[in-house]
Amino acid sequence: MAKKKAPAEKEPAPAKKETAKKEEVVAEEVEPETPSKITYKKIKCNLWRTRLHGEELGIYQSMKYQAKTRWFSKTFDIEGLIEIDDEKKYIIAYNKNDFHDEKKRLVLRLFTILEEKMGVGKGGSFKGGIELSYTHSLVQSVEVKYAAPVFFTHIPSTPMMARVVRGHRLFRTRWSFPLLPEEKGDNLQLVIMKGSIGFGNDYSVYLGDVKVANVDHQKVTKDVEIDIYNEDLAKDKTFVMLITLFGCICFFMKDIEKEIKKYSKQLKKTGTTSYAIPKFELDLFKNPRMIRR
Repeated sequence: MAKKKAPAEKEPAPAKKETAKKEEVVAEEVEPETPSKITYKKIKCNLWRTRLHGEELGIYQSMKYQAKTRWFSKTFDIEGLIEIDDEKKYIIAYNKNDFHDEKKRLVLRLFTILEEKMGVGKGGSFKGGIELSYTHSLVQSVEVKYAAPVFFTHIPSTPMMARVVRGHRLFRTRWSFPLLPEEKGDNLQLVIMKGSIGFGNDYSVYLGDVKVANVDHQKVTKDVEIDIYNEDLAKDKTFVMLITLFGCICFFMKDIEKEIKKYSKQLKKTGTTSYAIPKFELDLFKNPRMIRR
């Protein structure tokens, strides 16, 4: 009879406590969720809106840039600054007086900041530029049935002239530019900027179906802030320069589109325009295979 009573003497309670302790330990080891978007590079385009900055820099500063590089035209004024990862990198210069003329022609270029130490000037080199072609814009505008500017870019590190074009989209705006092959094995890629609903120039930047960057035109400060979410593109100097130049033209889009509408309406109705095409725009239509080297 003593053997039958033996099983009743076992106490299972401690086993349950051990299980509870194990569950608590496992709960503590759960890793927090990683953020869905990591900003690998942050760019800020600041176009000065007051005369104070221009007066401080003055004509003398512009002349020093002209002496440094032929890309700084006599018609240019220093009107802004580019910051990359909170570091001041480039100055923004464009043909301010020409742009405020009737035709709103825009030529904008970025230069490294000129520094003078011990009498030796450093910096002042041309890093990239973008200019509007009214002729291409008029053709594109008639094609998509609304004002569609076309810009040509120039980056010293590449012989290619990528175009930044406003394309067709049923709702909101859509821009694009190509990443052209620069080395053997590179593929053609197309970057698309899709505008958001509302005022201002805010864009989600896509490579295929993947959002790789964001362009935010601040309503209060009027700065254009760009966040790059793709690590490879953040290291791609051509992409960084192209998206920076796109951020710069956001300041001028409204005025340019308004002016293009005047000529595109005439072209659409009669098939002819009174716009006098300047030589530099006609040169963009030249066949490179026919040009003597």
